[in-house]
Amino acid sequence: MGIGGYAGNILFVDLTSGETRKEPLDPQLVKGFIGGYGINSKLALDLLSPDIDPLSPGNAIIIGAGPFAGTIVPGAGKVIVTTRFPLNGAFASAHGGGAFALMLKTSGYDHVVIGGKADRPVYLKILDDDVELCDASDLWGRDGFETVDELRTRHEPCSVIPIGQAGENLVKISITSVDKAGTLGTGGLPAVMGSKKLKAIVACQGTGGIGVAHRLRLQRLVDGLLHRIMSWPGRQPMMEHGMMAAAMEWWGAEVRPTRNLTEVAAGLAEMEKALEMHRKTFRLLACPSCPLADKEVNRLVEGPYAGLVTYMPHFRVLQFGPGSMEEQFYRSLRFTDALNRYGVCLFDFSYLISLMSYLYEQGIITKEDTGGIEVKEDFDTSMQLLQLTAHRQGFGDVLADGIVAACDRMGKGITEYAHHIKGRSLLFDPRARGLGTMEFEPLTTPRGSHVGAAGSPSYTAGRSLDVFARHCERMGVPDDAVGRIVGPTSFNPGRLSRWSEDWFALFGCLSLCNRAFVNRFYHVTTIAELYSALTGLELTPAELMKAAERAWNAAKLINVGAGFGRKDDRPPQIWFTPLKGKQREYPLTDYYQTTTLTQQDVERFLDDYYDERGWDRESGTPTAGKLKELGLEIKRKHLGDQEGTTHHG
Repeated sequence: MGIGGYAGNILFVDLTSGETRKEPLDPQLVKGFIGGYGINSKLALDLLSPDIDPLSPGNAIIIGAGPFAGTIVPGAGKVIVTTRFPLNGAFASAHGGGAFALMLKTSGYDHVVIGGKADRPVYLKILDDDVELCDASDLWGRDGFETVDELRTRHEPCSVIPIGQAGENLVKISITSVDKAGTLGTGGLPAVMGSKKLKAIVACQGTGGIGVAHRLRLQRLVDGLLHRIMSWPGRQPMMEHGMMAAAMEWWGAEVRPTRNLTEVAAGLAEMEKALEMHRKTFRLLACPSCPLADKEVNRLVEGPYAGLVTYMPHFRVLQFGPGSMEEQFYRSLRFTDALNRYGVCLFDFSYLISLMSYLYEQGIITKEDTGGIEVKEDFDTSMQLLQLTAHRQGFGDVLADGIVAACDRMGKGITEYAHHIKGRSLLFDPRARGLGTMEFEPLTTPRGSHVGAAGSPSYTAGRSLDVFARHCERMGVPDDAVGRIVGPTSFNPGRLSRWSEDWFALFGCLSLCNRAFVNRFYHVTTIAELYSALTGLELTPAELMKAAERAWNAAKLINVGAGFGRKDDRPPQIWFTPLKGKQREYPLTDYYQTTTLTQQDVERFLDDYYDERGWDRESGTPTAGKLKELGLEIKRKHLGDQEGTTHHG
């Protein structure tokens, strides 16, 4: 293709026939959607039917690596995978770290589209023009870590996206990881792979390189970024404690408001113990080009699980009933290791166990409903239910389909206890934190509640309004929009979420990591300069943000075709019941916790969000005028078709 930063090809794989083909990457796609998340979304819009069954051969797995991937740009290690997720039926994109995006581009591909279904277990090996479906019968039944280890012995140097037993058994709360550490695809990506008999995708190190249009210009920009990153005071705590250091900040913001000072002091002391134990067991892992390692390998040399070696994106101490910090630490490592090996989402599974334990304690469900299991939130019960869920056995078969399906299946009127956003378990409680973008944006994203929600300064408590104004400027938000977002006493989470979504979309288009400690060093002007130096395409910050907006609207458009609209963008009713603390109750409030919010207030924020996007307020969908402005159209050409028809949005 001749544009720096791009490998220049899309690989198409038909698992049914075993055929593969390579097509050149269309420069018009690059111009309109940049790459990664953007081109993935456009490919999904053009190739997939909005009524396709997520677990049918007609669904596709679309993999993308943006132009920054595989370069020296700091934090450019994300691979993006787009599919229709079985947990809630949304067409969405998952982002994961690791070396996959780099390896894919060295073999000459920016994107891979995988459709169909194999007649036996296979894994896909990609090495330059040597693209092969290899027999995986001997790998079927192994966990994700074992699968990666075996495939590395065969194809190293390489990067691997595997599935564990949960994916094989079509568990809808499944998740996988890239190279055992970069989590990817919560909501059932492994189930989609399992439905296709696809045990793993292996990107080997190819013989190709990644072109750079202006080498010295790019190097100067990267040197400046690296100087700022290496001088950041927050880097050293991360190097010493990994993401556990960030967990300390989270604990203060999330839990402190609901506890008295004595409890806060005791909690901090326990966290300090956990940090010290963690320091003795972990070593940092980083994605290519990242100077801020956020992943880790843990080795236990003592305790009940001595000899355990496990990998994870970060570690947090979980609470399994009473017990010392030492006991909780070891149990947490063992439990998280099992989750990651099976490929079951920590958040969805833990929320399910918590709910079922409550229902069991209240006598609403009994052993007749749970297959004879006394459901408790202790370690032994959690491990037992995890194994059953991963293999879809007994009560685990009920849990495997997620909170909404599990409650519907069990009956007894317990659906009212299934608090969720678009079928996904709740992660951020605005009653404890105040309503910011991390809490609001799950309402508007097709994916629902997830940890990759659009971040902003509201991620932590107590930021001043001028910080929000500066963040808007960093994202390239026009002055008139900043005036609508930041008011004299607070900010509008609906209007801010629209721009935060596009900001995250831009990072996904480029394969930049969107974690806060990487994101913080990027300004839209810096990104535009990096993009121009790398590719030779002189795009303005406004043009990049318009491409990100186009990508977000393309992703929304296919979900509109699937029936998603404002009716699905609703807040959970539990938000409007005050959270009970030790000494008082905590209602839903604004970010600064000065104004109590009603359901009507949240609906007004949704109105503001749609207005900021230029969408129809009643339906919550893009208008014909907005689609025309963005130049979006649907060129529906289903996988396997020779010709398609064009339909304008």
